[in-house]
Amino acid sequence: MMKDAVYLDKSKKKYKGNLHTHTTWSDGSQEAPEVVAAFKAKGYDFISITDHDVYARTADYDTDSFIVLPGMERGGLNLVPDEDPGYHFGVLDDPTMRSEKERFHHLQSFEVPIPWEGPQSPQKLIDEMKAHGNLVIFNHPEWHLTRFEDMVQYDGFFAVEIYNHATEWTPSSSYGAAYWDHALQNGKRVFGIAADDSHEHDPNSKIAEYGGGWVSVEAEELTQQGIIAALKNGQFYSSSGPEIFDYRVEDGFVHVECSPCQYIMFKAFPLRGPFLVERETGELMTSGSMKIKQGMAYIRVECVDENGRIAWSNPIFVADLAEGE
Repeated sequence: MMKDAVYLDKSKKKYKGNLHTHTTWSDGSQEAPEVVAAFKAKGYDFISITDHDVYARTADYDTDSFIVLPGMERGGLNLVPDEDPGYHFGVLDDPTMRSEKERFHHLQSFEVPIPWEGPQSPQKLIDEMKAHGNLVIFNHPEWHLTRFEDMVQYDGFFAVEIYNHATEWTPSSSYGAAYWDHALQNGKRVFGIAADDSHEHDPNSKIAEYGGGWVSVEAEELTQQGIIAALKNGQFYSSSGPEIFDYRVEDGFVHVECSPCQYIMFKAFPLRGPFLVERETGELMTSGSMKIKQGMAYIRVECVDENGRIAWSNPIFVADLAEGE
């Protein structure tokens, strides 16, 4: 027998957020107030200002309807000195955990480059960020020419950045879902994050660099504690366009409800899930289901709209559905 489980509930509030953006505190083109205003104008509920190796911790822009999560992007750890192949990690303050070391303060800066001390260097950096009370995201693995084995040999990151909007324009290497699947297929329990990595926030730009990748978080409240707790529990989906309203398991079936999409793809391992499309009528779909088969380890869903934009669910770990767990 298999338990029922609700992963996203259409009756509950979801908050739209960007977990990767830059300001003039590092190499962004606009100051923090302008960046906040840009995302507010696009209907976001929260962002994290993740400047390069400069920690942002400020409540100056928080209101009842918008918050800024403390964080940064920690990088400068390159296998080849002075070259792009390397490691960047998203860092988010986690108020739900006890910090082993002192938490980082506002505009605290960090030295780069970080000396490469061998293959243990990325793990050392992840561990250091966690010790100071942070969640860690493995940022833009495709753009940084990350090796697939890195998804397995390194631990402690809670999510992989599976879509990075800014790298659509820097040689089209914005997708990290294959790295995510490699981690999942090797037993890692990690989530997927879509984000902007935006440096320019010009509202007059015909092709905007921001507002193209986000998370939608089903949290109890719009607070740092509420958003971080929901992120850690996987109570969110990521998107470059479509919406996922509901995502659950009932009577041994996975069910998803979404905004109108051309395809609904169930990504299951080690057995394949179905690919749903109305080939004869071409009608868009707003729901799909699949039966969970014995032997499946995880299942996730991708909902793809007419423009090729994607909404990614987080994985369902089938072992969690066993009765008696």
